[in-house]
Amino acid sequence: MSGEGVAQHTVGGVQRRHAASSRSRRRPADLPAAAGLVLCALILWSLLTNVVDPHYGISRYRTGWALLAAASVPVLMAGLYWLLRKAAPLAERHRALTYLPWAAVWVLLLILQLRVAYAVRLPPDWDAHAIADAAAGLAGKTADSVTPYFETNPNNLLLVLLVAAYYEFALSLGYQDLGMITAFLNGLVLFTGTVLTYCAVRMLGGRTAAAVSLVPTTVFLVLSPWAGVLYSDTAGVLFTVLILCLLLASRRSARLAVRVPLWILAGAVAAVGYGIKPTVLICVVAAGITAVCLLASRKTPGVLILAVVVVGGSFFIGNRLIAAFEQQTPVIAFDIEDNPRAMNPGHFLKVGAGTTQGPHGPYYGTYNEDDYQSTVALTGEEEKFRQGVQTYAERVSSMGPGGYVVFLHHKLAWFTGDGSFFSWGEGVLTGEDFLSSRPADQGIQDLFGNTRPNFHWLLSLWQGTWFAVLALVAVPLFLRTPRLLRPELSAMRIALLGLLLFLLLFEARARFLYLYAPYFIVLASLSFTAVMERLQAAAVRSRVRSRPRHAALPGAAEVIE
Repeated sequence: MSGEGVAQHTVGGVQRRHAASSRSRRRPADLPAAAGLVLCALILWSLLTNVVDPHYGISRYRTGWALLAAASVPVLMAGLYWLLRKAAPLAERHRALTYLPWAAVWVLLLILQLRVAYAVRLPPDWDAHAIADAAAGLAGKTADSVTPYFETNPNNLLLVLLVAAYYEFALSLGYQDLGMITAFLNGLVLFTGTVLTYCAVRMLGGRTAAAVSLVPTTVFLVLSPWAGVLYSDTAGVLFTVLILCLLLASRRSARLAVRVPLWILAGAVAAVGYGIKPTVLICVVAAGITAVCLLASRKTPGVLILAVVVVGGSFFIGNRLIAAFEQQTPVIAFDIEDNPRAMNPGHFLKVGAGTTQGPHGPYYGTYNEDDYQSTVALTGEEEKFRQGVQTYAERVSSMGPGGYVVFLHHKLAWFTGDGSFFSWGEGVLTGEDFLSSRPADQGIQDLFGNTRPNFHWLLSLWQGTWFAVLALVAVPLFLRTPRLLRPELSAMRIALLGLLLFLLLFEARARFLYLYAPYFIVLASLSFTAVMERLQAAAVRSRVRSRPRHAALPGAAEVIE
């Protein structure tokens, strides 16, 4: 072996030993990335399952059209990516010229958002009816207390109080059409989610990635399957993505004077979000888990510890204040802390192991009236919990270990495979029940109404875009670049993994994923840009290899380019 070879072997050995020791020291920090890859594997498994064996919700999509849309969405994103990259030098030289087009884009998206929300607004139904009816009664002073529904479902108390305050404000301004102002609120919530999703992608991936993310964001938030219904699922979108943006913004500043207020605000937002949709808390817990795993790899872990303490403390204080506010509100005539009529985890665990028949196949772990009535018939909280756990154990035992694994496989595929997020799956309303009878709204209603002639086109777009998003979320299984395995992205994947595991055990529907739609979109958009960058790098290497040897060194003009 030559001296150079010996040197290379020695240096290589030192480098390998150093890398191994570094990996052993960083092992706790690698756990979030590993957990994130588990999420990617589950998503890929669900995607492939639904392509081969679709698990339909309330609507049966056309697989061929959905797959065509799934192929078209990345092509559209690639075209937008290429256009923005080509325009980047011009935009850098004339930054002011970019403001007007972007302002026009946001104005058009807002107009489209509100136009859709107005056209497809629906009369309240199922649980949303209880919230709208109670809020209207409280705002109009025709009711002095909430209905017994909230004693059984106290998780919706905060939402009804907030909606009542909004109704009261709108009525004081002279607006009497509660259906219209509800649609307006829902549209504003979804549009704010669109803006915050864009901001999250921009903080993580830059302007181009953020712009590309508007393709799936427009499909799922602007043209939302739930545009006609204000409920905790759409409201929850605002809180999950706002928490993400606050935590990302705190990482971009080195000053504690900036970070601490952002952490406090993130905890407070989480407390409000938890009061509206409990699964909002999962993203905060995921961020905390990621921070704890990173402690061992940081020379100065004090900032991470402080962040966990401040966010957690802010959430705890906010949660206590909200509970006290609810209890002292005169319209609530029962004890929130000691409420034996409330549904508890035992009930939702029982429901999560059941199977009911839907119009296009089985529903796995979804609401059914028999389970609800059997729980309501019990009076004590402990009795409800014990009965729920016992029924869950009996159902799992009847399946057997292998049968339960198969059940969980189908359940995962069912609630993750529906790109319409179980739209039209609750209550009894159909596409014939829209509130607006204006001829100008009929074309929009024909796309959004499940009994209307053009619904299959929008359903195919939702489903195909969802397939594309799921495929992109799974990309880190095959493209493990450092940028895709950053702690921020690992925390998002852990949040989605926690959500999936929660829904696998408890009551589930695709609707319960909707508040985390921004997380899916952010991860998909960043994976897409990583793939495009890898393809660009491969194209450059291919051009370099194809050059003649005398042209291997680029000229001055090529270096500048």
